[in-house]
Amino acid sequence: MRTTTITFLIYIICFIGSFSISWAQVETPPQINAVLKNSFFCPNTEQPIVSSFTISNPRNVEIVELFIQISEGYVRNQDKLTLNGNSRNVTPSFSASEGKLTLSTSNSGTTAINDLEEAAKNVVFSSSNNVSGVKKFSFTINDKNYLPSTGHYYEYIPANRITWEDARDDAEKLNYYGLQGYLATITSLEEARLSGEQAPGQGWIGGSDAEKEGTWKWVTGPEAGKSFWIGGINGTTNGTDINPPFEYWSGGEPNDWPNPGIQGEENYLHVYDNGYWNDYPNSNSSITGYIVEYGGMSDDPEVDFGNNETTLKVAEISNPIGDERCGSREINLKANSSRRYGLYFETDTG
Repeated sequence: MRTTTITFLIYIICFIGSFSISWAQVETPPQINAVLKNSFFCPNTEQPIVSSFTISNPRNVEIVELFIQISEGYVRNQDKLTLNGNSRNVTPSFSASEGKLTLSTSNSGTTAINDLEEAAKNVVFSSSNNVSGVKKFSFTINDKNYLPSTGHYYEYIPANRITWEDARDDAEKLNYYGLQGYLATITSLEEARLSGEQAPGQGWIGGSDAEKEGTWKWVTGPEAGKSFWIGGINGTTNGTDINPPFEYWSGGEPNDWPNPGIQGEENYLHVYDNGYWNDYPNSNSSITGYIVEYGGMSDDPEVDFGNNETTLKVAEISNPIGDERCGSREINLKANSSRRYGLYFETDTG
């Protein structure tokens, strides 16, 4: 009797230990190390977006594409990413709607990674206008978009005419290296621009006023249950649980169209292809997909993707003070620069 009891206890302990080890394992993703030493950009020039770039591939997954996106500060039809020079076996393709450059190689294995690493060093940013502000660039080895300000990943999944409820359920079946997927919850302008404005079509996101007409809540993701907009038809933002409150409604929305007299006609949130929000019923023929977000859930594992972003700051002149003289006397010219390396002045007469 004693022997049987001891054997049973040992069996239970071994089983629990084996289960714990298996449960804790999380697949390690490829890591990117992008470094940019000179982070200032002068208008009307071309500026490299990395000074060094490497890809670590611990699980030897097949990598034949690299995606580089202007993830913050992008101005459509003005800003551009270009692959300069003749990069070996790498083909570039830039999407102006997404602000994304795709680099594809015809090689495989270590050779493909070497091709992509060298090509990344030859990618330059340029703008057709007098650009200002800050530009951030993200690097991924798949078609998901990374947003530095949230640390989350986003992807647009094409699915013509899919209902909001089906999109919600399908999004929650997805994961990215253990990060739980959900219909995107958008709480900042940067997030609205990347996940909505830079998406290729109309798509569902995770908001609804089905529970109480006129009270729009996020019903997916980390913000589930929090209201972001309260007020009836054509109301205003007030009393929300999101701090600071954020909404990105298109003009005149939400309006419960086409039957504003019928409560709950349009209860679900989607983005137009310009990124602004609108309300639709659960099913609408204009929907072409849905936006999935990864990151921020309480039970998500910690996943190290490396250093996959760089930043360019546009060099700017502020507070200029001019002067003029006729003759050989001195004049005083003053200005402040966002760069610490000095200022250069030009005069009409040299």
